[in-house]
Amino acid sequence: MDWLNLYFAYYLLLDPEGLTEFDTATWDMRAAMEHSLEDMWRQGAGMEMVECPDYVRVGIDGPLKLMHTSEGPLTTRVLFECAAALDELFQFEGAFIRKADPALREFLLEVLNGEYGMPCRLARALAGRTLGGSTVLALIDFALNPVVPGLNSDDPSVDWKELYPPYRFVTAAKAMTGWETDLEFQYPSHEATVHFQHMLAKRSGLRMGSVASRLSDLSTLREAATTPMHLSARTPAVSLMCASRLLALRERDVCSISHYGVNFLGERATRFIKPDRDMQWLFPVFQVSQGEYRWPAEHVGLDEATDLLIGAAVASAYDDILHGVGPLAHDHLPRSLFDDVGQVEALNQVLKDSTGLDMGWHRT
Repeated sequence: MDWLNLYFAYYLLLDPEGLTEFDTATWDMRAAMEHSLEDMWRQGAGMEMVECPDYVRVGIDGPLKLMHTSEGPLTTRVLFECAAALDELFQFEGAFIRKADPALREFLLEVLNGEYGMPCRLARALAGRTLGGSTVLALIDFALNPVVPGLNSDDPSVDWKELYPPYRFVTAAKAMTGWETDLEFQYPSHEATVHFQHMLAKRSGLRMGSVASRLSDLSTLREAATTPMHLSARTPAVSLMCASRLLALRERDVCSISHYGVNFLGERATRFIKPDRDMQWLFPVFQVSQGEYRWPAEHVGLDEATDLLIGAAVASAYDDILHGVGPLAHDHLPRSLFDDVGQVEALNQVLKDSTGLDMGWHRT
């Protein structure tokens, strides 16, 4: 029951197009959202979430309506995709312009003419004027940072229109009517972006979510690899450690996160050519390239990287088991690992010991 609530809540928030009419007609979506938020709060109380009193019951106010436009549904997924495309376009204005493939720019512009450009067009229509990429990115960032019970405050009640990113985006875009900001005339700075967030919250009547709890006690990748924990907790531990570092950066320089494309401009761009020793958490920590497993050797050793790889495999297997998709997926894992029968059997034994189920990869 808990897992199904999480499943439906995930799709409702991120991409409700993944739900069928049967899903929405036969499952209590309000209960799914409320129970999921409450479960997450209780599971993370005292660390990822603020303390959760025993009597707390999360409630969502207002109807759980989705956001429909003349071009189709506006979803959280589309907001993410639009931000990604806008970010990439920045490299054609900055230090990488001579290295960037012109065909990529044409491709990105074509992408923004389609579904992923819907937020840009919608914001322009709602504001009644053209809005630049930096302003649209700021609106998306505002939309993607709602107030979540337990994460941002100890208030167990939240309005659906303040929680659901597409509603937040539409409301924020409407607030741009008759208001011009510094983001429309210059590349965004930390100070200008923070001021924009405060003014937008005031004009829209929506709060800007800010994580109030401590996400992780871990400070390095090595700690995430060596601290005793269940294998299925390794991957979340790495994610939470990286997230805590990113949030600290956001406090110092919000543009590094909310306007990631700005990193292609001026002196910022040099960090991507020669990353400093504290930036490993800003990049994919582990990669599969040409079928081989790769990791930042300056931060973890072979044994630690192996433990993290096994943890990632077991965590993804748990997800497959819960979804009942079978056979277990391994496209996201290094191909070379599954070319060795002995290694596959060893990994299958770890999975059996972890789950108590006699199942594994390459088995039907």
